[in-house]
Amino acid sequence: MTAGKRSTKQKIADAAKNLFSTHGFGQTSLDDIITAAGITKGAFYHYFKSKEIICQEIIDSVQIEYQNIFKSVSGELNPLEQLKAVIAKIVELNNSGQWVNCELMFRLGSQMQTLQTPLKQKIESFWKSCFSSYLSIITQCREAKLVNEKLSAEQQAKLIIDLLVAAVWRKTVFDDNIDTGIIDYIIENLK
Repeated sequence: MTAGKRSTKQKIADAAKNLFSTHGFGQTSLDDIITAAGITKGAFYHYFKSKEIICQEIIDSVQIEYQNIFKSVSGELNPLEQLKAVIAKIVELNNSGQWVNCELMFRLGSQMQTLQTPLKQKIESFWKSCFSSYLSIITQCREAKLVNEKLSAEQQAKLIIDLLVAAVWRKTVFDDNIDTGIIDYIIENLK
């Protein structure tokens, strides 16, 4: 594939991702994507068979981005510092205004009941992967005696995700940045 084709495909995916994160899947039409990307319908279908397919590919790329955040944290940090670094990076990216992954997954997740099965499965797979990544770090924290055991590791991982989802919800509704104080709040309440 040439660089021009690759950039056109990416331009379409970026336009769709922004629209899905702002309006949701059901409220974004194929025409909305075509207009936002500045392409023809034929160009869209050259790269993607349907709106569902482009959304599935976007979710795959978002999942990879999240996995890369977890992988990018220095192994020289203790597990609790790694967890803090992951959460800080996610908050930083959300506050940058350039990264819409959390808003996208929040919006898609809130619409799951109206989506077709393949798309639902992609969203579920993303959240399971996200949960698994947090659970892995929490388990390491527990083994190193860096967090309390008042809650199970599963409950702690869910709590982290729930707090971040709530922060993203607030950002979406009130159009303001995620308060970086949430990072310390999460970490302190795990100790």
